[in-house]
Amino acid sequence: MRKLNIAGGEPVLYPRLLTELLQFVKEELGLESISIVSNGSKITEKWMRESCQWLGTLPISCDSFDPETNKKIGRGDDGGNVIRLFRIGH
Repeated sequence: MRKLNIAGGEPVLYPRLLTELLQFVKEELGLESISIVSNGSKITEKWMRESCQWLGTLPISCDSFDPETNKKIGRGDDGGNVIRLFRIGH
């Protein structure tokens, strides 16, 4: 195995544990690439500073850019999460 993709549920729900896992996979197992698929709701600037050195990619899933659609499917996001993540990334 050379690559690991972590997806399903929300991987960043336990940020400290995830950071430890990322570090272990890169440093101890020597995998060349790790990706995490997240909805972005639990990603913080602090977590990014601590974890991005071990990440290859961090795709963010987005169900809809329409606030009404998000409410209908139970996401309830007014778009603020997308703006927050954009600021963290830059």
